[in-house]
Amino acid sequence: MDKHNGNQNPFSQENSEWNPKETVEAIQNVSKKVRVYSHRVKETMRALRESNVIPEMAEAIRDTSFAVRDTAYDINETTKELKKRGIISDTANAIETTWKSSEASFAIAREISNDAAKVSPHASKAIREGIDIIKKETSPAKIKDFKTSASVP
Repeated sequence: MDKHNGNQNPFSQENSEWNPKETVEAIQNVSKKVRVYSHRVKETMRALRESNVIPEMAEAIRDTSFAVRDTAYDINETTKELKKRGIISDTANAIETTWKSSEASFAIAREISNDAAKVSPHASKAIREGIDIIKKETSPAKIKDFKTSASVP
């Protein structure tokens, strides 16, 4: 049989026979629970009202909304001022100029490196080998090994 809150459900598929007595009991049980929960809600509302928690919560929400409003206003005023003074566009222009300058510097460095490699292939090879050795010696695994060995007395 289907159980609902500890009571037999007279309308379940398993209970193929309709039993009016069980139906009445189920309705009475529901009525009792409605009364109990209604009383609990009434008592809870009385406790909330007497504890002054509802006005406190309303005031806290109001204060929070004022703070959010004031913060939004401050942010709006600050962004207007930054725009008016041209700080945002100046910063964007500086970043763009720096980027272009860096690209040009890298292109020149690449050209110099290629020219040096053409003029002195032996020196270039020695430099590449030196760089490879430095890379190997400063790899994360080597650094970890060094730190581990350095900490051991």
